[in-house]
Amino acid sequence: MPRYRFDEFVFDSSDGRLSREGAGETVTLRPQVGRLLVALLEAPRRVIGREPLCRAVWGEKAVVDFESGLAAIVHELRQALARLGGPADLLETIPRRGYRLNADVAPASDSASALERRARADNDPGADPEARPVKQPPPGSSGSRRRLGWAAAGLLLLVLALAAWWVRPTPLPPPATELALAVLPFEHFDGEPENGRRTGLLLADRLLAALWQAELQDVVLIGRVSLLPYQGRPDVAAVVADKLGVQLLMEGSIVGDESEWQVSARLLRMPGGRVLWSETLHWNEAPEMPVRASVGHLVERLEQAWAAGLRERALQTPES
Repeated sequence: MPRYRFDEFVFDSSDGRLSREGAGETVTLRPQVGRLLVALLEAPRRVIGREPLCRAVWGEKAVVDFESGLAAIVHELRQALARLGGPADLLETIPRRGYRLNADVAPASDSASALERRARADNDPGADPEARPVKQPPPGSSGSRRRLGWAAAGLLLLVLALAAWWVRPTPLPPPATELALAVLPFEHFDGEPENGRRTGLLLADRLLAALWQAELQDVVLIGRVSLLPYQGRPDVAAVVADKLGVQLLMEGSIVGDESEWQVSARLLRMPGGRVLWSETLHWNEAPEMPVRASVGHLVERLEQAWAAGLRERALQTPES
């Protein structure tokens, strides 16, 4: 399996180890994340669509939730790169098209080849002229003393560099550049329970479809199928944030029946559940819950708030 060098990183696809040259820290990627990185490394600085990436990660016959599965894998890869101090724009999202790795890629085999040449030269000095050991001058010669002086100076510089590195503050990870958003079914507090559940689910589905058309900058949507295993749990918000890597969660409620309705929606920053945005709609003289009109108003106002500064607040890492 090949090893790759890109930006300041080295990735060994045989065991999933990702390291940054000179940093000393290594992150081991899960197989799926490793396959995603290999697909990006094989086509550097080119936009790769979501479908080819899904095939590279899961194969042709796998059955997965397309959007949420890939979003979670991309988020995990970004976290690994950020942990090693990689730039925030190294892995770029191209809206409605795919992803691009902004780095030049080369095989990371130079050091291994040098070691092999040195080993051959030790056994047979004439086998490789480039790796042939240089004959050392006798002790006490001027050349030997000069090399000792350079070695001492180099050691002093190394000690000073280690001391500076030891006392410097730990750099903060770069801010998130992509946010995963999930929409929970809205709670219905009046009317027949079964009809209320259907209305809340329908409103969430219509919101998800409308948000897909809206193309909010830096937002990736999580499909409803991925939320099914966690619905009905009292800790659904925390579990979805943890298991699916969701940073934004939309929840809401429906109150009313007959001809008066109130629809409330809230956008939460996860983890923690801090409310970033909230909107309430009132409908009078409506015999049925106006789902389509409610979705249109909510998405329109969310788009306006997103462009007016809500995006920057959402991208800020929540306080621990």
